[in-house]
Amino acid sequence: MITVVLLSPALDVTYLVDEVRVGAIHRPSTVLRSAGGKGLNVARAARRLRTDAHVVMPVGGQTGALVAELATAEGVTVSTVAVHGLTRSCVTAIDGVGLTEFYEPAPVLTADEQERIFTTLAAVPAGGWTVLSGSIPAGIDTTHLREALAQRSARGDAIAIDTHGPMLGILADELRPALVKVNRHEVAELLGRDDSAGVLAAGLRARTGGTVIVTDGAAGSFGIDETGIWRAQLDAAPGLFPVGSGDSYLAGVLVALTQGQSLATALAVASGAASANAAVPGAATFDAELARQLAARTVVTAL
Repeated sequence: MITVVLLSPALDVTYLVDEVRVGAIHRPSTVLRSAGGKGLNVARAARRLRTDAHVVMPVGGQTGALVAELATAEGVTVSTVAVHGLTRSCVTAIDGVGLTEFYEPAPVLTADEQERIFTTLAAVPAGGWTVLSGSIPAGIDTTHLREALAQRSARGDAIAIDTHGPMLGILADELRPALVKVNRHEVAELLGRDDSAGVLAAGLRARTGGTVIVTDGAAGSFGIDETGIWRAQLDAAPGLFPVGSGDSYLAGVLVALTQGQSLATALAVASGAASANAAVPGAATFDAELARQLAARTVVTAL
């Protein structure tokens, strides 16, 4: 089981248009609405890879209710906590050139709302992975969040972190999670230096003591654990729809590790899921068979 802590869910709205023009009226050819936020993308991708996921998240207003409804319809188990602030919306316009994105800030959670979220998390059965994924809203009690994750660890869950900014450093140093997945820019910012992704991964592992994965775009991804350091590269051309690919990657890693696979195999599964995600619009709506085919084409080498 993968349990996801998502503090900043969103209603993701995707518009497919011929061209994005500043100041113009746009009439999308396709409109997609999905339960969004990185944690829900992870859960939906895990479901695509045939692993159950349970998301704990705050929901506010009609938007929050719709996010929960869409997630449930896609087979994701959700435990929701009603909050005062309206759940945000995030809009992505995609044309032949690239992405134009509008991300609303997540609503601030009161102390009482945070307490109810962490109490709800504590009630979810342990026995797998607990994942903190996505941005952390302003005003979060970092001590309470760290303690909530530590309690999950004490009950037998491995902790995985995919976030950025100051919270990444706090959790890396004080929680020492079993897995951290970041991109090269995020880990370079944390460590205060720019270097190869493999060197940065080793630097972060020295702080956490756990498995570290650093993604580096077209250069592939790098993973390091107690068995060594690995590089995964896929020869497929970049897809046109990258939103959610990082989350699909993380889901692939977690699913493979849950199944007892090695880190090297997990990097291949993850690369296949990420690339399959970029082949179609909509985050974590990829074809599982395509993901498997792409995983088989991924070259993983020991460094």
